[in-house]
Amino acid sequence: MEQVQDAFRKEDFYRFADVALEIIIRFDWNGKILYGNEQARMDLGYGEELTGIHLSTLFPVELQQEKYEDGMLLDTISAMKEGMMYRKNGTCFPVRMTTIVEGDQNLLFAINVAKRIETERKLVRMKEEMEETIKVRNEFVANVTHELRTPVNGVRGHVTNMLEAGVTSEQRRTLDIIMRCCENMSAIINNILDFSKLEAGKFTLEQKEFDFYKMVNHAVETNITAINSKGLHIMVNIDKTIPAYLIGDELRLTQILNNLLSNAVKFTSVGYINIEVTKTVQFDDEIELFFVVSDTGIGVSQEEKDKLFKSFSQVDASITRKYGGTGLGLSITKQLVELMHGSIHLESEKGKGSSFSYSVRLHVAQDKKEENHVREQFEFINQNQDMSKFDNIGEIFHYGTPENVEELRSKMEKLIICMEVGAWDKAETFSHNIKALVEEASQDVKKAAFRLEMNVRKEKYDKALEQYNNLKELFEESIGGI
Repeated sequence: MEQVQDAFRKEDFYRFADVALEIIIRFDWNGKILYGNEQARMDLGYGEELTGIHLSTLFPVELQQEKYEDGMLLDTISAMKEGMMYRKNGTCFPVRMTTIVEGDQNLLFAINVAKRIETERKLVRMKEEMEETIKVRNEFVANVTHELRTPVNGVRGHVTNMLEAGVTSEQRRTLDIIMRCCENMSAIINNILDFSKLEAGKFTLEQKEFDFYKMVNHAVETNITAINSKGLHIMVNIDKTIPAYLIGDELRLTQILNNLLSNAVKFTSVGYINIEVTKTVQFDDEIELFFVVSDTGIGVSQEEKDKLFKSFSQVDASITRKYGGTGLGLSITKQLVELMHGSIHLESEKGKGSSFSYSVRLHVAQDKKEENHVREQFEFINQNQDMSKFDNIGEIFHYGTPENVEELRSKMEKLIICMEVGAWDKAETFSHNIKALVEEASQDVKKAAFRLEMNVRKEKYDKALEQYNNLKELFEESIGGI
């Protein structure tokens, strides 16, 4: 109490009291007001004349000055917890009070209950209006996504029919582009719908039994065409102690893994993608799994990491222009992970790839016979991949290293095959990869790689072949042959 009273005697007290949101009044032993803060003057309708009047003017019902003598007034005031406080114009409002009585250092703190009630009513009205707005928005999103799906599915169906009927190579290329646009549009529609449900708090997870290894395999198979078309390597390593049959939301688990895996494919032009799953904790039938999805893609800087998990946000506008997307994928992924009682983190370095790690909690299916056919498939993948490559991923981009030479050899072989068969889309991807792999080479090599990519992009076979041979000769001189 002494420390509090010492603070009241300081000049800073008045400075702080004038910004307080409650009424603060200082008075002497006889009830005469010595000071009223800004909130008191505003709520009571007084100016500077508040100083000097008696407390009974503010509490005419509770306090009658003539009844109190020899300090009895202070005892009555200190016992007051609630009352009606009167304004200068004669109107009143209910207050809740706290009083500190100490001789001439007496303070009364009062909260305008009527104002608080009105504020609470406003908050209730705002909440109701917000809920109504969210309801209208959700209905709008549901209607719009439904209306968008209909034409997208219609276009996809007609394109499929045309492809089955037989088309020229040029027509097939155009139809493939239309099909990819339909797939991208469907993904965007699904993301918007999921985001709307998550924001409204109406997103629920199913708890059903599923085959965990088949779930991971499905996510890999979904992206394997894109992985192969870009000439990337993929590694899948799953902890063998993870039970085959688990209970959880298989669809959303696949969505999380697929979002991260498709992002890795999208932002990686050269190198590897690695998926690792380990069991961290198991207690009775509850199990926690830890996933890591890493790549050798474009990466992000430390300053850019915070933007990635925010809704409608990407690192910068150039990423949206070059790679597409709404910026919802990682935001949805984060919320889904948290719904599964986990968390997600990112480790990344600009230009050197990214590593997303996340944990989820599931349940183990009881009395279920284990099957090994899917596990054996992943073991086959592991055995056919050189694990040591993942220990030296960064060496791929250092011109002249064994890893760099091997990757260049692979990309050059695939490029010439694509050029010969007229698969110019894939050829452009491989020529771009080659350019990325020679960033540390001499200017002659870099210029040759640039000219090669330009001619491949223009689909000029003769010019592209000339530049291909020129680049190959430069390789032979600088790194001993490709």
